[in-house]
Amino acid sequence: MRLILLITARGTFAFFVLAGCTTLTCQPLTVTVADKKEQARFETTPGAMRTTETGRIEEDVRQSRTVREYWVRSSEGTWYRVPLEEYRKAEIGRELEVCK
Repeated sequence: MRLILLITARGTFAFFVLAGCTTLTCQPLTVTVADKKEQARFETTPGAMRTTETGRIEEDVRQSRTVREYWVRSSEGTWYRVPLEEYRKAEIGRELEVCK
């Protein structure tokens, strides 16, 4: 019985790992760039929890950073998030290969 559960658990884990990988793959699509924009947002991540010498639980310092996102809009009106290098290459009216 344990062997069957172990095999089933491994198979289920492998299925989800493989399913997750397939959704992260790039499906290249060539679009005509109609517009482009850069967005910035401020993101704060909580610090790790730690125990002090006296036994109190405290949170370490939070980390804050600016996160930048780069977007291009196709002539059909769909926005695609692109890496910085692609954003720099993008020219309005020209074709650009993006990940779908």
